[in-house]
Amino acid sequence: MRYRKSLVALSGISVLNLSIALVFLPTAFAGNKVDPNKVDPNKVDPNKVDPNKVDPNKSGSNKAVPMGNFLVANPVDLEHVVRLSKFRSCVGHDYSPAVLAKSSASDTSIEGKRSMKHYVIIDVPSSPSRVVKGYAPFDGTLSYSTSGYTMGIAVLITSSDGWVFEFMHVDPLVADGSKVKAGDAVVAVPANNAAAANAQKNAGGTPSGADSTNVFDIALYNPFLKPSGFETIFKHFAPNVASLWAAKGFTAESTIISKELRDASPCVTDGSWNGNFVGTAPESDYVNAIGYKP
Repeated sequence: MRYRKSLVALSGISVLNLSIALVFLPTAFAGNKVDPNKVDPNKVDPNKVDPNKVDPNKSGSNKAVPMGNFLVANPVDLEHVVRLSKFRSCVGHDYSPAVLAKSSASDTSIEGKRSMKHYVIIDVPSSPSRVVKGYAPFDGTLSYSTSGYTMGIAVLITSSDGWVFEFMHVDPLVADGSKVKAGDAVVAVPANNAAAANAQKNAGGTPSGADSTNVFDIALYNPFLKPSGFETIFKHFAPNVASLWAAKGFTAESTIISKELRDASPCVTDGSWNGNFVGTAPESDYVNAIGYKP
Protein backbone atom coordinates (compact mmCIF):
# COMPACT_ATOMS: atom_id res chain seq x y z
CA MET A 1 0.00 0.00 0.00
CA ARG A 2 1.92 2.67 -1.10
CA TYR A 3 2.00 5.30 -3.64
CA ARG A 4 4.21 3.98 -6.38
CA LYS A 5 4.00 4.63 -9.96
CA SER A 6 0.38 5.06 -9.05
CA LEU A 7 0.01 8.62 -9.58
CA VAL A 8 2.54 8.51 -12.24
CA ALA A 9 -0.29 7.87 -14.48
CA LEU A 10 -1.56 11.07 -13.22
CA SER A 11 0.60 12.90 -15.57
CA GLY A 12 1.89 10.40 -17.80
CA ILE A 13 -0.08 7.21 -18.01
CA SER A 14 1.27 5.52 -14.98
CA VAL A 15 0.12 7.34 -11.92
CA LEU A 16 1.02 7.72 -8.48
CA ASN A 17 0.64 4.55 -6.93
CA LEU A 18 -0.63 6.19 -3.98
CA SER A 19 -0.49 2.60 -3.36
CA ILE A 20 -3.37 3.72 -4.65
CA ALA A 21 -1.23 1.20 -2.20
CA LEU A 22 -2.81 -2.33 -0.86
CA VAL A 23 -1.93 -2.36 2.79
CA PHE A 24 -3.53 -5.42 4.19
CA LEU A 25 -6.58 -4.98 6.22
CA PRO A 26 -7.71 -7.26 8.89
CA THR A 27 -8.33 -10.70 7.52
CA ALA A 28 -11.82 -11.51 6.52
CA PHE A 29 -11.68 -14.57 8.74
CA ALA A 30 -12.77 -13.86 12.27
CA GLY A 31 -10.33 -16.35 13.69
CA ASN A 32 -7.39 -14.54 12.12
CA LYS A 33 -8.60 -10.99 12.50
CA VAL A 34 -5.68 -8.58 12.36
CA ASP A 35 -5.17 -4.89 12.92
CA PRO A 36 -3.63 -3.59 9.66
CA ASN A 37 -3.01 -0.19 11.18
CA LYS A 38 -0.23 -1.32 13.49
CA VAL A 39 2.13 -2.69 10.91
CA ASP A 40 2.51 -2.16 7.22
CA PRO A 41 5.26 -4.55 6.13
CA ASN A 42 4.87 -3.54 2.52
CA LYS A 43 5.25 0.20 3.07
CA VAL A 44 7.52 1.81 0.53
CA ASP A 45 10.70 3.50 1.66
CA PRO A 46 10.11 7.19 0.77
CA ASN A 47 13.76 7.45 -0.18
CA LYS A 48 13.15 4.89 -2.89
CA VAL A 49 9.98 6.39 -4.28
CA ASP A 50 9.42 5.90 -7.98
CA PRO A 51 11.06 8.92 -9.68
CA ASN A 52 8.20 9.08 -12.16
CA LYS A 53 5.65 9.77 -9.47
CA VAL A 54 3.63 12.91 -10.08
CA ASP A 55 2.02 15.26 -7.63
CA PRO A 56 -1.51 15.88 -8.94
CA ASN A 57 -1.63 19.18 -7.11
CA LYS A 58 1.19 20.53 -9.25
CA SER A 59 0.04 19.23 -12.60
CA GLY A 60 -0.53 22.60 -14.18
CA SER A 61 -3.13 22.39 -16.88
CA ASN A 62 -6.39 23.97 -17.92
CA LYS A 63 -7.55 20.66 -19.29
CA ALA A 64 -11.23 20.03 -18.59
CA VAL A 65 -11.72 16.88 -16.55
CA PRO A 66 -14.59 14.71 -17.79
CA MET A 67 -16.87 13.69 -14.93
CA GLY A 68 -20.00 11.61 -14.75
CA ASN A 69 -20.60 7.86 -14.81
CA PHE A 70 -17.61 6.76 -16.86
CA LEU A 71 -16.89 3.51 -14.98
CA VAL A 72 -18.98 1.50 -17.41
CA ALA A 73 -17.79 -2.00 -16.47
CA ASN A 74 -17.70 -3.56 -13.03
CA PRO A 75 -14.03 -3.55 -11.91
CA VAL A 76 -14.29 -6.35 -9.35
CA ASP A 77 -15.84 -9.80 -9.21
CA LEU A 78 -18.15 -9.21 -6.26
CA GLU A 79 -18.86 -12.83 -5.37
CA HIS A 80 -16.14 -12.93 -2.70
CA VAL A 81 -16.18 -9.27 -1.58
CA VAL A 82 -17.36 -9.09 2.02
CA ARG A 83 -16.09 -5.74 3.30
CA LEU A 84 -14.74 -2.36 2.17
CA SER A 85 -12.95 0.49 3.82
CA LYS A 86 -14.64 3.82 3.29
CA PHE A 87 -13.28 6.66 1.19
CA ARG A 88 -11.40 8.98 3.60
CA SER A 89 -11.14 6.25 6.24
CA CYS A 90 -8.37 5.90 8.82
CA VAL A 91 -7.63 2.35 7.63
CA GLY A 92 -4.08 1.50 6.61
CA HIS A 93 -2.00 4.55 5.78
CA ASP A 94 -2.26 8.12 4.57
CA TYR A 95 -3.24 8.05 0.90
CA SER A 96 -4.04 11.63 0.02
CA PRO A 97 -2.90 14.63 -2.04
CA ALA A 98 -1.22 16.16 1.02
CA VAL A 99 1.27 13.29 1.15
CA LEU A 100 2.47 14.20 -2.32
CA ALA A 101 2.29 17.93 -1.78
CA LYS A 102 3.85 17.59 1.68
CA SER A 103 1.50 20.30 2.88
CA SER A 104 1.23 21.25 6.52
CA ALA A 105 -1.44 19.73 8.72
CA SER A 106 -3.12 23.13 8.93
CA ASP A 107 -3.53 23.41 5.15
CA THR A 108 -7.08 22.19 4.62
CA SER A 109 -7.14 23.33 0.98
CA ILE A 110 -5.37 20.05 0.19
CA GLU A 111 -6.80 16.96 1.80
CA GLY A 112 -4.48 14.99 4.05
CA LYS A 113 -4.34 12.42 6.86
CA ARG A 114 -6.93 10.13 5.30
CA SER A 115 -7.12 7.14 2.98
CA MET A 116 -8.71 8.24 -0.29
CA LYS A 117 -9.06 4.77 -1.75
CA HIS A 118 -10.88 1.57 -0.85
CA TYR A 119 -9.45 -1.60 0.65
CA VAL A 120 -11.36 -4.58 -0.66
CA ILE A 121 -11.63 -7.53 1.73
CA ILE A 122 -12.40 -10.89 0.16
CA ASP A 123 -13.39 -14.16 1.84
CA VAL A 124 -10.64 -16.29 0.33
CA PRO A 125 -7.27 -17.31 1.82
CA SER A 126 -3.91 -16.68 0.20
CA SER A 127 -3.96 -20.06 -1.51
CA PRO A 128 -5.12 -21.00 -4.03
CA SER A 129 -4.18 -17.82 -5.87
CA ARG A 130 -6.00 -15.87 -8.56
CA VAL A 131 -9.49 -16.74 -7.36
CA VAL A 132 -10.97 -13.25 -7.74
CA LYS A 133 -10.72 -11.31 -11.00
CA GLY A 134 -10.52 -7.58 -11.64
CA TYR A 135 -11.65 -5.88 -14.86
CA ALA A 136 -10.94 -2.71 -16.79
CA PRO A 137 -13.72 -0.25 -15.86
CA PHE A 138 -13.19 1.72 -19.07
CA ASP A 139 -11.16 1.60 -22.30
CA GLY A 140 -7.54 2.55 -21.79
CA THR A 141 -3.88 1.63 -21.60
CA LEU A 142 -2.65 -0.78 -18.97
CA SER A 143 0.64 -0.31 -17.14
CA TYR A 144 2.51 -1.94 -14.27
CA SER A 145 4.11 -0.51 -11.15
CA THR A 146 6.39 -2.95 -9.33
CA SER A 147 8.57 -0.71 -7.18
CA GLY A 148 8.35 -1.51 -3.48
CA TYR A 149 5.82 -4.34 -3.72
CA THR A 150 6.51 -7.56 -1.86
CA MET A 151 3.14 -9.04 -2.69
CA GLY A 152 1.79 -8.73 -6.21
CA ILE A 153 2.16 -5.46 -8.08
CA ALA A 154 0.08 -2.43 -9.00
CA VAL A 155 -1.80 -2.43 -12.28
CA LEU A 156 -3.11 0.85 -13.67
CA ILE A 157 -5.66 1.49 -16.39
CA THR A 158 -5.38 5.00 -17.85
CA SER A 159 -8.11 6.45 -20.04
CA SER A 160 -7.56 8.78 -22.98
CA ASP A 161 -8.79 11.70 -20.87
CA GLY A 162 -6.47 11.14 -17.92
CA TRP A 163 -8.47 9.08 -15.47
CA VAL A 164 -6.54 6.31 -13.75
CA PHE A 165 -8.03 3.26 -12.11
CA GLU A 166 -5.49 1.39 -10.03
CA PHE A 167 -5.45 -2.10 -8.55
CA MET A 168 -2.80 -2.76 -5.88
CA HIS A 169 -1.28 -6.04 -4.69
CA VAL A 170 -2.58 -8.03 -7.61
CA ASP A 171 -1.31 -10.28 -10.40
CA PRO A 172 -1.62 -8.90 -13.95
CA LEU A 173 -3.41 -10.96 -16.57
CA VAL A 174 -2.33 -8.93 -19.60
CA ALA A 175 0.98 -7.48 -20.74
CA ASP A 176 2.35 -4.12 -19.63
CA GLY A 177 1.46 -1.46 -22.20
CA SER A 178 -1.58 -3.32 -23.55
CA LYS A 179 -4.64 -1.52 -24.84
CA VAL A 180 -7.68 -2.81 -22.99
CA LYS A 181 -11.43 -2.49 -23.37
CA ALA A 182 -14.01 -1.98 -20.65
CA GLY A 183 -14.85 -5.36 -19.17
CA ASP A 184 -11.55 -7.06 -20.06
CA ALA A 185 -10.15 -9.24 -17.25
CA VAL A 186 -6.87 -7.53 -16.30
CA VAL A 187 -5.88 -8.70 -12.78
CA ALA A 188 -6.42 -11.51 -10.30
CA VAL A 189 -6.04 -11.96 -6.53
CA PRO A 190 -4.64 -13.31 -4.33
CA ALA A 191 -1.31 -12.84 -6.06
CA ASN A 192 0.78 -15.90 -6.89
CA ASN A 193 3.32 -14.95 -4.25
CA ALA A 194 0.72 -14.15 -1.58
CA ALA A 195 1.21 -17.34 0.45
CA ALA A 196 5.01 -17.00 0.39
CA ALA A 197 4.90 -13.30 1.23
CA ASN A 198 2.53 -13.98 4.10
CA ALA A 199 4.74 -16.77 5.44
CA GLN A 200 7.77 -14.48 5.27
CA LYS A 201 5.99 -11.78 7.24
CA ASN A 202 4.98 -14.26 9.92
CA ALA A 203 8.48 -15.76 10.06
CA GLY A 204 9.88 -12.28 10.60
CA GLY A 205 7.65 -11.77 13.59
CA THR A 206 5.30 -9.37 11.87
CA PRO A 207 1.98 -9.63 13.76
CA SER A 208 -0.04 -9.87 10.58
CA GLY A 209 -1.90 -13.06 11.40
CA ALA A 210 -1.99 -16.46 9.77
CA ASP A 211 -3.71 -15.18 6.67
CA SER A 212 -3.59 -11.46 5.94
CA THR A 213 -3.46 -11.62 2.18
CA ASN A 214 -7.19 -11.48 1.49
CA VAL A 215 -7.19 -7.76 0.81
CA PHE A 216 -6.32 -5.61 -2.19
CA ASP A 217 -6.68 -1.90 -2.91
CA ILE A 218 -8.49 0.04 -5.60
CA ALA A 219 -8.17 3.75 -6.32
CA LEU A 220 -9.34 6.32 -8.85
CA TYR A 221 -7.66 9.63 -9.66
CA ASN A 222 -6.99 12.24 -12.30
CA PRO A 223 -4.03 14.68 -12.18
CA PHE A 224 -6.09 17.46 -13.70
CA LEU A 225 -8.81 17.30 -11.08
CA LYS A 226 -8.32 20.13 -8.58
CA PRO A 227 -7.73 20.45 -5.75
CA SER A 228 -7.78 16.76 -4.85
CA GLY A 229 -7.07 14.54 -7.82
CA PHE A 230 -8.65 11.62 -5.98
CA GLU A 231 -12.21 10.39 -6.31
CA THR A 232 -14.21 7.48 -4.97
CA ILE A 233 -15.37 4.94 -7.52
CA PHE A 234 -18.88 5.19 -6.14
CA LYS A 235 -19.37 8.65 -7.62
CA HIS A 236 -18.60 7.45 -11.13
CA PHE A 237 -20.24 4.07 -11.60
CA ALA A 238 -22.63 3.67 -14.51
CA PRO A 239 -26.12 2.89 -13.12
CA ASN A 240 -25.95 -0.81 -13.99
CA VAL A 241 -22.60 -1.17 -12.24
CA ALA A 242 -23.76 0.80 -9.20
CA SER A 243 -26.73 -1.53 -8.86
CA LEU A 244 -24.43 -4.57 -8.62
CA TRP A 245 -22.53 -3.02 -5.71
CA ALA A 246 -25.73 -1.79 -4.08
CA ALA A 247 -27.09 -5.34 -4.11
CA LYS A 248 -24.14 -6.27 -1.87
CA GLY A 249 -24.75 -3.28 0.42
CA PHE A 250 -22.15 -0.88 -1.00
CA THR A 251 -23.47 2.51 -2.10
CA ALA A 252 -22.18 6.07 -2.38
CA GLU A 253 -24.06 6.89 0.80
CA SER A 254 -22.54 4.03 2.79
CA THR A 255 -18.95 4.09 1.50
CA ILE A 256 -17.92 7.76 1.70
CA ILE A 257 -16.88 9.85 4.69
CA SER A 258 -17.41 13.52 3.89
CA LYS A 259 -14.48 15.93 3.69
CA GLU A 260 -16.05 18.07 6.39
CA LEU A 261 -16.35 15.16 8.79
CA ARG A 262 -12.77 14.01 8.20
CA ASP A 263 -11.41 17.57 8.42
CA ALA A 264 -13.04 17.82 11.83
CA SER A 265 -11.51 14.52 12.91
CA PRO A 266 -8.29 13.83 10.96
CA CYS A 267 -6.60 10.46 11.17
CA VAL A 268 -3.47 10.24 13.34
CA THR A 269 -0.35 9.13 11.49
CA ASP A 270 3.04 7.94 12.72
CA GLY A 271 4.67 11.08 11.29
CA SER A 272 6.46 9.44 8.38
CA TRP A 273 5.97 10.18 4.70
CA ASN A 274 3.04 8.06 3.51
CA GLY A 275 2.80 7.02 7.16
CA ASN A 276 0.68 4.37 8.80
CA PHE A 277 -2.29 5.45 10.82
CA VAL A 278 -1.86 5.07 14.55
CA GLY A 279 -4.26 2.86 16.44
CA THR A 280 -7.17 0.83 15.16
CA ALA A 281 -9.64 2.31 12.70
CA PRO A 282 -13.17 2.39 14.09
CA GLU A 283 -15.70 -0.04 12.73
CA SER A 284 -17.53 2.97 11.29
CA ASP A 285 -14.68 3.31 8.77
CA TYR A 286 -15.78 0.06 7.13
CA VAL A 287 -18.86 -1.17 5.29
CA ASN A 288 -19.82 -4.83 5.42
CA ALA A 289 -21.60 -6.72 2.69
CA ILE A 290 -25.20 -7.58 3.49
CA GLY A 291 -25.23 -10.53 5.86
CA TYR A 292 -21.48 -10.46 6.58
CA LYS A 293 -20.15 -10.14 10.13
CA PRO A 294 -16.36 -9.79 10.61
